Amino acid sequence: MGTVSKTGKSREPRRDGPRRTLIVRRATEIFEQKGFAHTTFEDIAAAVGVKREAIYYYFRDKSEILFEIIKPESEYLLQSALRIRGLDIDEKEKLMLFIENHMMRFNPNYLEMAIAVRELSGKSSEPKLLSLRHIWKRYTNLWILLIREGQEQGRFPADLDPKLVAFAVLGMCNSASSWFDPNRGVTIAELSRTFVELVVNGIASGESTRATAQASGFHEDR
Repeated sequence: MGTVSKTGKSREPRRDGPRRTLIVRRATEIFEQKGFAHTTFEDIAAAVGVKREAIYYYFRDKSEILFEIIKPESEYLLQSALRIRGLDIDEKEKLMLFIENHMMRFNPNYLEMAIAVRELSGKSSEPKLLSLRHIWKRYTNLWILLIREGQEQGRFPADLDPKLVAFAVLGMCNSASSWFDPNRGVTIAELSRTFVELVVNGIASGESTRATAQASGFHEDR
């Protein structure tokens, strides 16, 4: 839905400007608090301090706002994972970097990451959200491939299902979106180090993660 000019012709929403940036920032906060499905344009307009119609000047619908919030984070994670995979280090070190890279996106953009984790697991057929899910599926597959390669090199136990391991690790990392608050004294760096210690040493010592995977709550569209 575009805005309508004084001549009666539909025009494309504006793609820049400080108000657009403010709309995205306020929408991010409201999506995090209420969830995407329960947030209305009226909620966003009230938070920005404008009328509902003013939001349509910049965005056609909520999905466009969500896309703008999540897309940079999603692309960053995928490209960073591809870069890490290309490093000349062993798979255990790569797994540590995968975890650190994933967790550090919660700071300072933890609201955006929380939304990405929550909303991309939905079933919406919105084309833009489907394209984002494609990015996240590629990202998840890189984790699975990393575990499989580590098994082939003898770095991780060969009897573990690499998909279950990847889901377990991502499930633990993503769980922070429901409880992590950088204002409560624990830094994201400390949280990241803790997760690295738990995951890498647990996998390296041969402890099975199957039960963790089943309880993690992390799923992908199959």
